[in-house]
Amino acid sequence: MTIWIPTVAAAADIVFFPVAAAIVVIGLQRSALSVREKRLFTAAAVFSFLAKVALGSVGHNYDLDTWRLFSDILAQGKNLYSDTDLYRYGPIWAWIVSGFGRLTGPGGGELFHMQISAFLAVIDVLTAMIIARTYSWTGAMVLLLSPVSLLISGFHTQLENVAVLVGLVAWLLIREGKGKLSSLLGSSVCLGVSLVAKHVLFLFPIWMLFWKPLGKLRYRLLYPVIAYAIFFGSFLPWWGDPASRAGMLKNVFAYRSSLGLSWTGNVAGLFMPIQMQVHAAQSNFGVLDRYLHRIPGGSVDRLWMALLVIAGAVLARKPGKDLYLFYLMILFASSPSVAPQYVIVPMIAAAIFYGYPESWGYIAAATLGNFLARSNIGGFLFDAISHSGVMLVRGRPYNLSDLSDVSISPFFLIASQFCIGVLAWRLWRPVSAPSTAAIPTSWSQIRRAAALVAVGGLPLLIMVVRKTMAYGSLASR
Repeated sequence: MTIWIPTVAAAADIVFFPVAAAIVVIGLQRSALSVREKRLFTAAAVFSFLAKVALGSVGHNYDLDTWRLFSDILAQGKNLYSDTDLYRYGPIWAWIVSGFGRLTGPGGGELFHMQISAFLAVIDVLTAMIIARTYSWTGAMVLLLSPVSLLISGFHTQLENVAVLVGLVAWLLIREGKGKLSSLLGSSVCLGVSLVAKHVLFLFPIWMLFWKPLGKLRYRLLYPVIAYAIFFGSFLPWWGDPASRAGMLKNVFAYRSSLGLSWTGNVAGLFMPIQMQVHAAQSNFGVLDRYLHRIPGGSVDRLWMALLVIAGAVLARKPGKDLYLFYLMILFASSPSVAPQYVIVPMIAAAIFYGYPESWGYIAAATLGNFLARSNIGGFLFDAISHSGVMLVRGRPYNLSDLSDVSISPFFLIASQFCIGVLAWRLWRPVSAPSTAAIPTSWSQIRRAAALVAVGGLPLLIMVVRKTMAYGSLASR
């Protein structure tokens, strides 16, 4: 049966592009945008699409190799959950990449990359069209032209924006808070599909338990039940196979990323002893995690999830219509571990609230954090520049891509967390009503954005200095 998945998926991938184009055209026609705004949106969408496809043609990273691996496994009629330890999602993404793998065939080179870049570029255009209709035209333009989405959708080709788009649709179906059962059912189904694509919104159904505009308590209980049922139900076809079940339990449900490369991790490292590590980016949560493990079921990530639930209970009581955007911002800002591709998660919030300097600080820091990472195009450029050149830093050999990946890129990544966290705080306790009315063009606003980036990256800078000095003192003994 699974041998037919790539063929069916390839047909679905082909159909996706004209269907998405039709949705965008109809959506723009029925919007209240002016003719000029529609034309500029179309031009920006075309440019964004072409730029991302072009970025997909110049090389790729490890993640793209894993997408090809998933595609090859399905092409051979094998099982993703038993034949690899690398697949950590519901089946949707595997089906999508298997379709593109079938279209390119074995040894497709960068054509496979370009097709996935094109798919994610269209996802961004759909998201921007929805933002233009429901929030602001300028916010949609910011999303389309943001270098963050260019680098991640175009080169890195990660799938967070797929989950975010479907989650946005789910939110907009209930955003007005009219308590209709039909809207609740449609929204919860969309949210379940988002979780199957990638479980970025894994705690958002719990947040909805506290959001009274959703309706009566039984409605608020029904909502997460449906969303989680769709997510867990997507694994049922493989659950009966012992090897697949073991793989899902290990690689999907029990998967845990490394901790410490985050703003909170580096702040924690300033106040607690940590084991000496080779790279400054490695875990600063080691001591705290050891203490928490003394509590049954205790760990840093479980503590983090509990705090996220509490944050949802608090935010759901606040009047307004942006709970979904708050979730994306707080999820990213508070995460105990951040990878370059994760910066795409709060991008729609930064685009919608483009009038705040915190948003521009986030975009600038997230762009630099991605570009300078080894997993993105900057890392490839640095490897080419310093392929044969190695520098000595306090007696330790480094090349340019090493220094960028373990110190410079993480500086900006955790700074982007800080900026988006400050934006969430400002929107939660606004001096005035949230506004998207002005782009920060004054020097004072630009200076504020730069200051936020500097302050946000300061904990990592201190950690790097501390560790460099410690290594130097050890080497001199």
